[in-house]
Amino acid sequence: MDLMSEMFTTPFMQRALIGSLMLAVMLGLFGVFMVPRKLGFMADGVSHASLLGIAVGIMFGGAPLLWAALVAACIGMVLAKIEDNSRLTLDSVVGIVLVGGMSSAVILMSLTPGYKPELVTYLFGSLLSISWNDIYFLIGFFAVTLILFKLQWRTLVLTTVHGELSSVLGLRTSAAKYFLFVGTSIALIAGVKLLGVILISALLIIPFSAANQATRSLRSSLIVTECIAIGGTIAGIICSYVYDLPTGPAIALVFVALFLLCVIAGKIISRPLLAHEHTQ
Repeated sequence: MDLMSEMFTTPFMQRALIGSLMLAVMLGLFGVFMVPRKLGFMADGVSHASLLGIAVGIMFGGAPLLWAALVAACIGMVLAKIEDNSRLTLDSVVGIVLVGGMSSAVILMSLTPGYKPELVTYLFGSLLSISWNDIYFLIGFFAVTLILFKLQWRTLVLTTVHGELSSVLGLRTSAAKYFLFVGTSIALIAGVKLLGVILISALLIIPFSAANQATRSLRSSLIVTECIAIGGTIAGIICSYVYDLPTGPAIALVFVALFLLCVIAGKIISRPLLAHEHTQ
């Protein structure tokens, strides 16, 4: 009990919990619309390629995450632009961006003299690295994201469920698409200090994938996704603090466990109650 009370009164844990709640809500929302469109791989591509921005920030001084956010936003716009290109597939471009960004980042880091402990933090996440400036940025981005989701909600739902119908209704699908791609890209970078470049995609992909196993509608999937995103993130942080584990991997493993539980729950829910129901 003393350990838990100490945890919630420790400044860096307070920052981590506040930041993780906002990240869980945002990436849970983005995941509800990105994963059904089969854009989950984009999360890995953007987060890994944004390491180039982090490397630039470390090499020349300044705020590495701001550089990474700029790189991620540019990648998001490019991917949104080429999504409908018949000569290029989105997953192939994401793969090219991932390789190009990571390779450039490694080369830049090799040219930067001295030991670079920050790089490990950005790769795997660290509770100690989260500052109040990060929280202030998250609060502002969180507010803007919720407002834009409110404005684009109908279009996002229709384009996710029935893309052709949204075009017939004359909805501004282009604006919604750019918001989804660019917003997701920046949200991923906002969570790098918590889960790291390598594992941040887990917070976008796994909560919805888990919720989708045990739900049958977009609305119920959204509710369960947010519960899994928030609950899994907090549980991972608590495990990380109590057992002195790396934060990012702890959160990711909790999500994997929740996904497996949802798969089992989905099997039970869909199983016929009576034997004769198999033949109906």
